[in-house]
Amino acid sequence: MLETKSICPYCGVGCGLILEVDNNLIMRLYPDQDHVVSRGHICGKGSTAHEPGNSWDRLLYPLKREKDVMVRTSWDNALQEIATKLLEIRKRYGPEAIGFYGGCQNTLEEGYTMMKLARALGTNNVDSCARVCHDPSATALKEMVGLGATSTSVTEIPRSKALVIVGESLTESHPVLVQYLSLLKKNNGKIAVIDPRTTGTAKMADLHLKSRPGTDIYLFNAVANFLISNNLYDRKFVEDRVDGFEEFSRLIKSYTIQEAERITGIEQHIIVEFARLISQKPVIFSWGLGLTQTGGPKAVRSLINLALLTGNVGIDGAGLLVYRGQTNVQGSGDLIKPNVFPNGPMALETAKELEKIWGFLPPMREGKTVTEALLGSDMKAIVLMNFNPAVSFPNRRKVENFLKSLELLVVMDPFMTETAKLAHYVLPSAMWTEKEGSVTSLDRIVKWRFKAASPPGEVKEELEILSLLADRLELKGFSRDPKEVFKEMKTVAKTYSNLTLDQVMDYSTPSRYPENDTVLYRTRFYTSNGKAKLKFEEQPEPKSGLILITGRAVTRYNTDEMISRTPGFSQLAPVIYLNLKDAQRLGIRDNDLVKVTSRCGMAILNARISPDVLEGTVFAYMHVRSINNVVCDELDPETKTPRYKYTEVSISKIENIY
Repeated sequence: MLETKSICPYCGVGCGLILEVDNNLIMRLYPDQDHVVSRGHICGKGSTAHEPGNSWDRLLYPLKREKDVMVRTSWDNALQEIATKLLEIRKRYGPEAIGFYGGCQNTLEEGYTMMKLARALGTNNVDSCARVCHDPSATALKEMVGLGATSTSVTEIPRSKALVIVGESLTESHPVLVQYLSLLKKNNGKIAVIDPRTTGTAKMADLHLKSRPGTDIYLFNAVANFLISNNLYDRKFVEDRVDGFEEFSRLIKSYTIQEAERITGIEQHIIVEFARLISQKPVIFSWGLGLTQTGGPKAVRSLINLALLTGNVGIDGAGLLVYRGQTNVQGSGDLIKPNVFPNGPMALETAKELEKIWGFLPPMREGKTVTEALLGSDMKAIVLMNFNPAVSFPNRRKVENFLKSLELLVVMDPFMTETAKLAHYVLPSAMWTEKEGSVTSLDRIVKWRFKAASPPGEVKEELEILSLLADRLELKGFSRDPKEVFKEMKTVAKTYSNLTLDQVMDYSTPSRYPENDTVLYRTRFYTSNGKAKLKFEEQPEPKSGLILITGRAVTRYNTDEMISRTPGFSQLAPVIYLNLKDAQRLGIRDNDLVKVTSRCGMAILNARISPDVLEGTVFAYMHVRSINNVVCDELDPETKTPRYKYTEVSISKIENIY
C-alpha cells in the first residue's frame, strides 16, 4: 500500500491528508498529524474526499454538442475545433468577446496558466469564483493595509483575549477550526459573534450580537465613535502607524450607540460590552461571507477600522482573519483578476515586465468580471474550468439563458454538471487526487498536492488541456509541468517570490507568503508609506422587507457535485427557516409547503419554524439548488460581488390543491 500526501479539496483551511493507494485506487485517507494547521484533525467531508473520484458517472472522454445531443469526440478534434472557433470569434468580434473563468479548487498553476492563455489571446476577461465570495475582503485589505489576505493565522486564536467572528459559522463551514476556538475558551479567551442567526458558532460565543442584515456598517461606526469618545482606542498606534484619523473621527461622530440599537436591533448594553471587549489586546477580527455578501467592501473596511483603532494588528494573538470557503480561493483571487495583472496594476510598466517573461505584451484594456460576463454581457465565447455557475450564480435562469446564447461554451470538469449540460464542448478533467500542484489556504500557507493516482479513461490534467489548446492556437510558452509553472508564477507574482518548492512540499513547516512570519505588519504595513489607512463608510438605508439569508451546511459543499457522489451523504431537504412571529403573521405552520418569491424568481420549499432565525429574516442553505432561482443578481457596485445574503422576498403558503 503506497501513501501520498495531499491537501483536502474542500474549504480554505487546507487540511493535510494522507492517501492510501493500491493498484491506482485510493482505498482510504486519514489526517496528516504533521500539518501545521490541521494538526491531525479532519471533518466528515474531508474524511471521504477521495470517494467522488470513484464515481460511476465520471466523464471519461471529450464530448461535443451536435444539435441537442452530446456525442463522443477525440481530443485532437475537440481541441482543434475549439481553437478554430476561438480564433474566428476573436476575428469577428474582437478579443473582448472571449472570456476564461475558473473555479477555486483549481491549483495555483492551473489558474495562472488559464489567466496567461486568455491574455495571450488578447483578452483581460479573466476571473475566478473568488469574485463571488471574498473579493470585497481582498479589495478592502489591499487598500487599507497593503495585502489582500489574512494578516494573522488561525493558530494564533488561542493566544487572543477575544475573537470577533462576523457573518460566519465555523461549526458549519470550517469545522476543523473549532479546535482553536476550544483552546481559546480553555485559555479564558472570549468569543464575540455578529450574525443575524443563532448558528452553532454563536452558541459557543460569550457575546452574540444578533444584528439585522445590512446594518453592520452602522454598528461598527457606532463602536468606533464610542472607542474614540471614551479614549478606549490605542492613541500611540494610531498616531505612529495609521493615516486618516482626524477626518475619520470627525465623520464618525454622528454614529451613536443609541441610534445603533434602533437600526441594528442590538441592545445598547451589548454594543457597549462588545466595544469594551475589543478595546483590549490581543484581539483577532475575523469575518466570512455574511459580511462580504451583504455589505461588500464598505462593510469590511468598517470592521478593519476597529482593528486599527485598537492597535490589534501586527502583534501576536491579534490581526485580521478571513474565512475563505474553498481550498484555493485565496490563490485564485491573488492571481486572476480582470483589472489587475498578476505582478501589479494594469499599467505599461507591469505589462512590459510580463512581456519579458511571457514573450508577449498583455492587453491593457480592463476586462469583465465573471459576474459582469454571465449576468449581462454581449460576450460570445467562454471557457470555464471546474466552475458550475449555472447552479452557483444568483438569478439562475438569467445565467442559463446567457450560457445558452453563446456561440462557444467550453467546460472542463470531471462531471456532467448543470453548466456542462449547456456546453458545446465538455473536456473531462482530472480530480484533485489525479494531479499535482499547489494551493493557498486562508492562512496564506502554500502547500503542494502530490499525485496519488492516474486519471481514468481519456481524462487529462488541466495543465495538459491548457497547453494542448495553446499549441492549437499557436501560442508558445505554456508548460504542462506544474513545477515549471510554479517557478514562473512566483517570478511573476511577487507576493509569492519568497517561496521554494522544498518548503511548499514540506507539510510540517509553514510556507506563507509574502513572508514566512505568521503575523504580518509588525513594523510597517505594505502600503506606499508603510502606514495603514482608516476609511470611513456611510451606512446605506437598510432594506425593510423580509430578507433571505443563505448559508452553509456542515454536510454539504457548494453546488454538491462532489458530495452528491459520496456514499453516506444524503440529499439536503429543500427547507426554508422562519422565525415564529413571521410565521404567525404569514399564517404559516411548521412543515407547510410555501412559495418563496423575489423580483428574480421563485422556489417551492418546506417551511421550518426556528428560534435561531431573527424576526424579519428567513434562512435557506445555499446548497438547495432552487434557492438561487430566488437570490437576485444585485451586485456590489465596487467589486461586482453578488449580495447572496441580502435578497428581499415574500413568502406565501401553498394551499392543499387536492
